[in-house]
Amino acid sequence: MPKYCEKYKKGSLEMLFLKLLSEGDFYGYELAKLFNHLSDNVITLSAGNMYPTLYKLEEKGYIRSYEKTVGKRMKRVYYHLTDEGRNELQEMLEDYERVINATNAILNFRKEELKEMIL
Repeated sequence: MPKYCEKYKKGSLEMLFLKLLSEGDFYGYELAKLFNHLSDNVITLSAGNMYPTLYKLEEKGYIRSYEKTVGKRMKRVYYHLTDEGRNELQEMLEDYERVINATNAILNFRKEELKEMIL
């Protein structure tokens, strides 16, 4: 399997987080709600699958977190996309495009095209 296919499969959730964070900083609950809303709840996030992915992205240096006080005492942890994360997102989007194009080529295949192909 080509490297970009493996990377895409493993990093699709990471790619989606990086994309959302490319639009601005969000705190965890806000990210989960936005994610669920944008996917029309087809892809849902819970703390169990969201935070390990965010921590992994932070370890890789693609995002960073910071605390912000809201109200008198409540603190929220916000996530911010780094320059390294922006570069990684661009690579992931290029890989995603390759996978989508390859998938569409297979889905649009018609047997009568075999005559035109070199096997």
